[in-house]
Order: sequence, then structure tokens, then C-alpha cells
Amino acid sequence: MMDGRLLDAATSGDPVAMKHLALHDPAVLLGTTPQGNTCLHIASTHGHQGFCTDALVLNRSLLSAVNADGETPLLTAVTSGHTSLTSFLLKWCRDLQLSEAILKQDERGNNALHHANRSSHRELTLELIAAEPALSKALNQKKESPMFMAVMRNYPDVLEKLLEVPD
Repeated sequence: MMDGRLLDAATSGDPVAMKHLALHDPAVLLGTTPQGNTCLHIASTHGHQGFCTDALVLNRSLLSAVNADGETPLLTAVTSGHTSLTSFLLKWCRDLQLSEAILKQDERGNNALHHANRSSHRELTLELIAAEPALSKALNQKKESPMFMAVMRNYPDVLEKLLEVPD
């Protein structure tokens, strides 16, 4: 279970409190809520990039943690509409070669590209395609591909980028 003080720190974006807790017990960062959220999930939901930075410096494994909805912190950030934080987490995943964390699909089969596309975050959508072209191949439970979604939303620039992906 997640320490209540860590939950408060992640919710409010207080990296000082989080670092203080981790100094005394580094494993505290791995605690989860009943929904399986880590402190990085919680901070991603609220868009606290500074907190995320400091948490990742202390424990990079948080990037790969999956909650009860099948979401990594990257997916949590994009579903919460925090595009700059999503870009930030995407860079961390790429730098650490965590393709699995980038490609992860939630319980409905949506990946970060599905969510970015659905939420009309075109720049992020294009960034995700460039960073991890394999995102374009995933189908969600409704059998929707990112390409289908781009066509339905009339996003010719996104469609063009998707057509450049091999296969």
C-alpha cells in the first residue's frame, strides 16, 4: 500500500516531501493505491512534471509500472490531457529503451497514440508516431486503429505520417 504522505506529495506535486520519504525508505516509491497507481501515476494525473522528474531520478522502474486499468504513467499523462508531461515521459522511455512502456495498451486496448488522437492532441500524435512507429499498428477493443481514428477525425497530416510507417 502507498504511504499516505507519499500520496499527498504526489497529488500536490511536492517533490521535497517525496524525496524526504524516499531518503528514509527508497522502497516507499513503489507503494501503490488500491487501484494500483504508483506515485508517478498520481503525479502524471495531476501534471506535476517536477515531481515526476525527481521520482524518476530516484527510481526509473516507475515508468514501467502498470495500474489496474492497464495504464503506465505515460498513458495516465496522455489520458489526463497533459501533453508536455506525456512528451517528457516519452523521452524518458525512449532514453531508457522502454518500448514496452510506450506500446502498452490499457484495458480497452487503447495505447498512447489512440488517446492522443482521440483527444485532438495533433502535435503529440505526430511526436508519438515519430518516436514509436509501432504504436500505429495497435487495434483497440472496438477494432479501431490509429489510422482509422485519424481518417474519422479528418487529420490529413496524421494520416500522412501513419502512411509512412512500414507495414
